[in-house]
Amino acid sequence: MTNTTRHAAESMFKRSKPEQGSDAAKLQDFLSRQALRRRATKLAEMEQRLEKRTAGTVGLASVLDDRSRRKD
Repeated sequence: MTNTTRHAAESMFKRSKPEQGSDAAKLQDFLSRQALRRRATKLAEMEQRLEKRTAGTVGLASVLDDRSRRKD
């Protein structure tokens, strides 16, 4: 039973084999470039979120420093 479930899961996420015909190479090339573009976009978005997160942290730290200076 475990092998059946594993096989089903692997078949769901496995990349399909290239089709036969004159456009098969073009399709394979297109899909490869599309996957690379998705990865690049994902990395860029992650970097932007990280920059926003760290920029917000730096601003918060400076505000807290100002407050502690005012109390003294």
